[in-house]
Amino acid sequence: MNRRSFLAGTLGAAAAPAPAERGLRCRAGGGFKILAITDLHYRPAPDVHGIALTERLIEIERPDLVIVTGDCLSGKDCESPQAVRTAIGHIAAAMEKKQVPWAITFGNHDQEHFPKTGLDKDAVLAIYAGHRHNLNAGYARGLSGAGNKHLLVWNAAGTRPAYCLWLVDSNEYITEGKNTYYDWIHADQIHWYCRTSVELEKQYGSKVPGLMFFHIPLREFNDMVNHAKIIGVRHEPEAPSPINSGLFAAVLERGDVRGIYCGHDHSNNYVGRWKGVELGYVASAGHRAYPSVEPDDPSNGKVRGGRVFLISEGSPARHKTWMRFKDGAVNWEFESEAYTDYQLKR
Repeated sequence: MNRRSFLAGTLGAAAAPAPAERGLRCRAGGGFKILAITDLHYRPAPDVHGIALTERLIEIERPDLVIVTGDCLSGKDCESPQAVRTAIGHIAAAMEKKQVPWAITFGNHDQEHFPKTGLDKDAVLAIYAGHRHNLNAGYARGLSGAGNKHLLVWNAAGTRPAYCLWLVDSNEYITEGKNTYYDWIHADQIHWYCRTSVELEKQYGSKVPGLMFFHIPLREFNDMVNHAKIIGVRHEPEAPSPINSGLFAAVLERGDVRGIYCGHDHSNNYVGRWKGVELGYVASAGHRAYPSVEPDDPSNGKVRGGRVFLISEGSPARHKTWMRFKDGAVNWEFESEAYTDYQLKR
């Protein structure tokens, strides 16, 4: 369902990395690769094309971690607890088959099953965490939303973190009278990020560079596309919350997050740079949500896919990113770092 049609009608303690997370380590050559996909909108009946695409992306890129940035489920189509478990099994299928660590963030559609199933976000995350290679356990409790956590990517020697990956719940909807609109990332979540960021800096003697992932884009995405250059495709307007949460200001003040990446707007896959921070989209891999074209339609070749991040340890560590599309192609971000730097200059 087109989400625009739908809209028309206490601080948590910073969690220590679980033992499995300590396996997130740069390879001997100093690199660590992430594949990010989004908007699967899976239901009890399997999306065989989405699962196959995820498998193919994993086979091509051979990532060390997969992140799904929300709207993993079509919540309204999951009418029982077993239906939720079955749909989550489809989300897990490709990563579990390929034995790749993975994690999710919630989107605005994920919990639309709740009135019928009674499964809250903590219960759903327990289902995710029941899969062998999932890393959603150990999130910060007592915060708005659920699943807010950080994952450390260690250097090849395992002596200090090279990057920090922030997984944030951008929440769902707010209703005021007859008006319903998208929620925002709340103050307690922002305080958790700032406090944890400071703790990491104190523990390791310097700020740990990071990437942040959640579902609903910030209002700063609109500012960027109106005033700066982007690389990639913008097929639809951004659909953020009408409320500016202040997260971007917190990221600027802390100075450790290098990029913020979202889903939500299925037809966008661009990246830009705003106030020195990358803002970008993760491509949709599901085939049952808009754009509503048949799975074998050639247009899927450049609309569906995933965004790849390659972290390189160093002093400081750095990363590059590119799109890997369903047709196997990559974009200019992959082909030329010099072109990317030139294109994103204001």
